[in-house]
Amino acid sequence: MNRWRARLAVLKSDTCAPPAPVQNVQFVQKSSSAPTSEQFEQRTEPTSATQNDAWTDAQEERAAIIQYDGGAPRAWAEALARLDPNKPPSGVSPHRWQRFIDDCGRFLDGGWADKAAALGWGPLQLFGCDRKRPYYVPHRGLLWEVNGGTVVDLRRDRAIIEIKGGARRSHSRVGCLVLAWELTR
Repeated sequence: MNRWRARLAVLKSDTCAPPAPVQNVQFVQKSSSAPTSEQFEQRTEPTSATQNDAWTDAQEERAAIIQYDGGAPRAWAEALARLDPNKPPSGVSPHRWQRFIDDCGRFLDGGWADKAAALGWGPLQLFGCDRKRPYYVPHRGLLWEVNGGTVVDLRRDRAIIEIKGGARRSHSRVGCLVLAWELTR
């Protein structure tokens, strides 16, 4: 189990348990709504995201962990904090959803978030997929393509993924239709 899944599991466990000692405290501003794709990239159509999504303290803590430990931009951290490993979107198997969330965690642990942002990789190219067919290859972001492998190189136009057995494959940066956190709406 990677450290992100372990940390999320702790946060989802009994909320009445005494909190673990804190070594470093970060002050973050609470967001009143879920981040939408407009906060990430200019889009021509408005999203159907509702502004009444409840933002919990557990999600706030997860977002802070993702932002400060994983080096992700705040908007990405808030969106990833909303992903529930136990509630896959329709059309995505629980196993595949868990793998996607694990791949996101490994991507952050590997220090790729800052590099991706600097190279112009937006959230649609990283986390995006086709709303009706999440596995449809032409519209699948990098982290859907990793599928249990490891990102070993990242450039402006492509990434190199190492899969089990040491084989490597290339993933071209493509436009996607919807962000992973918008699938559950």
